[in-house]
Amino acid sequence: SLLLNEPDYGLQDTLQRAGYSVAGERQVRQLFFDRLGIPQSGLYLPPYEHVFRKRELIDGIWHFPPARYDGALAVEQVYRVLGFQRDEVSVSPLFSGANIPGDHLGLMLVFTGLALQGIAADDDGNMALRAAINSFIQEHLGEWVDVFCESLPLSDTNGYLGALADAVKEASDLLKKWCTDNMRVGLPTAYANAH
Repeated sequence: SLLLNEPDYGLQDTLQRAGYSVAGERQVRQLFFDRLGIPQSGLYLPPYEHVFRKRELIDGIWHFPPARYDGALAVEQVYRVLGFQRDEVSVSPLFSGANIPGDHLGLMLVFTGLALQGIAADDDGNMALRAAINSFIQEHLGEWVDVFCESLPLSDTNGYLGALADAVKEASDLLKKWCTDNMRVGLPTAYANAH
C-alpha cells in the first residue's frame, strides 16, 4: 500500500506518467515521513482510525491524541477472526512491530483488498465473509477516510500527497460501491447485522 511504504523512484515515475507533477525522490520521501510517519514533524496527519476520529480543531489548528498500541482492538479482532496476518504485509520499518496499531489506514486497505480477492475466488459466494467485510468497511472505512483524503494534500506544493489522496479516495469509493452493490445483489441486511 502507498500508505505503508515510503515512495521510491518507480512510484515517482508512475505518478508523472499518470499526469501528476511530482518533485524529486528525496522531497517526496521527506513528505511521506513528515505527513504520515513522524508526529513531531508539524505536518503529521495520523493514518490511524482511532487517532484521526478523535481530532480536535483548536484555534484553527488540528490536534490529534497520540496513537495507542491498544487503540485498534476492534480492527485487530476482525483480523484475527478472518486470519489476516499483518506481519506478512510489506511495510516501512516505521510502521512495523507489535506496538503499531492495526487500524492504520494502509493496513485496513490491504486487509479489505485481500478479503475481496478471497471472496472473488470463492465459487460459493461465502455469505459470512461478505457480511463480515461489508460490516468492516462500513464501520472502519467511512467518513473519517474522506476527511483524511481531503486533508492529506493540504499545503503540498509537490503534488505527491495529492496523488496519494486521490488513490486512497478512489480505493475507498470502490469499497463503498462494493458494499452498496453487495447489499443490492443479495446480502440481506438482517444477515449482515446478525453476524
